[in-house]
Amino acid sequence: MNTIKIKAIVLVLLFGMTLYGCSSNNNSSDQQNTKEEHAGHNHEAEKEEDVHNEALHAIKEELAENEILITGKQMKSAGIQLGNITEQQLSDIVKSFGELVLAPSDEATVSALIGGIIKDIHVMEGDYVRKGEIIARIVHPDIVDMQQDYLDARNQNEYLKTEYLRQKRLLEDSVNAQKTVQSARAIFQSNRARKQSLKKKLQLIHINPENLTPENIQDAYTLKAPISGYVAQVEINTGNHITPQQSLFHITANEKAHIDLKVYEKDINKIVPGQRITFTLANNPMEQTLEGEVMKMGKRFDTEQRTAIVHAGIKEIKDNMLPGMSVVAYIQTGGEMHSTLPGAAIVSDEGKNYVFILKREGEVEEKHTGEKIHAHQDEKEHELHSGEEGHSHQHEERYDKHAEEAHAEGRHFYVFEKVQVNTEINQAGFSGFSADIENMDKARFALSNAQAILSEMKKGSSGHGGHAH
Repeated sequence: MNTIKIKAIVLVLLFGMTLYGCSSNNNSSDQQNTKEEHAGHNHEAEKEEDVHNEALHAIKEELAENEILITGKQMKSAGIQLGNITEQQLSDIVKSFGELVLAPSDEATVSALIGGIIKDIHVMEGDYVRKGEIIARIVHPDIVDMQQDYLDARNQNEYLKTEYLRQKRLLEDSVNAQKTVQSARAIFQSNRARKQSLKKKLQLIHINPENLTPENIQDAYTLKAPISGYVAQVEINTGNHITPQQSLFHITANEKAHIDLKVYEKDINKIVPGQRITFTLANNPMEQTLEGEVMKMGKRFDTEQRTAIVHAGIKEIKDNMLPGMSVVAYIQTGGEMHSTLPGAAIVSDEGKNYVFILKREGEVEEKHTGEKIHAHQDEKEHELHSGEEGHSHQHEERYDKHAEEAHAEGRHFYVFEKVQVNTEINQAGFSGFSADIENMDKARFALSNAQAILSEMKKGSSGHGGHAH
């Protein structure tokens, strides 16, 4: 009996070991298959890369000595941009410094005509207000008294006018004395002048006397914006006691700003109204160049700095341009039209200046496309049969997409020709030049970082007979 039990136990153990061995073999086989698939995929990518390199190398071998091939990947990493020449009027320039300013009529200080307590403030610094818009209210008992005095004068006016006319008729009928008529007329005219004076005072504090009645007497008057513009300063708060003529708000019409430039004595005679200027804000010199025009010369000379003020208008005001900001300006004192490129498009080599013209661009032919698709389909089938590895395959697909984009950049290529030019006037980041280039106005140039193309050309010429790699 014991022998039978022992045999049964041995059989169970052997069966378990057999199952474990089969499972291990299957796992090992799956892992091996996965490794082989990855190896196959990497091998395909390497084969594709080899094909591209061979194709690019073949193109490079056909290039002339003054030509260079740059891949799309190199263009992107070096930040090389393409574009055409621009025609600009370059001239002798006068460099000057100045600041953004406002004409006296384009900024306003708001003060109170009658002292009192600040009841309401309707604006804060930075708000835009329109002319006539209410910005605050001021309370004071004198305002109530002024309205009462006006109503009294208005009521008295009707009575005194009637009395004067009555006395005048009595004089005509020889019933009254001349002295009585003169007295009635004086009292009537005095009251009329008082009424008119009170009316003007009420209008100055924005109370309409025509609509004033005993029932709508106000205890406060309003402050209104005298011009349209931005609230640059608020010098009070609610509850402040203010005095007449005290400065309460400062409003600036920034959209009407112009430039005051300081021009040195030696350059004053070169400046005339109508000349074009280009300028940048001193705190942001990399910003796009702005344009303006000389309006007129100031008539005061600074004997200490040996400068005179030149007033210049601005063609387009930006939101970030505030009065008081410093500017660097270039006044164009006359000149001719030139073909221009940005300064970064022109490079110097052995004492001569060059530009790079795009001769052609394209892509190397794609090969092994069918094999690549087939491999991708195999991976998809494997993913369907391997649910536990779904996350891994998603990661691989994202990687493949990124690799494909980089692959496409490497496949795209540009061929540039190095052409010698004669540089002329440099102005505001642009250089005028002349060169013997066919259809130059339609040609495309490397506008930025042309130095990187020159470096690549020199690197290639040092080891491969003038062809860059």
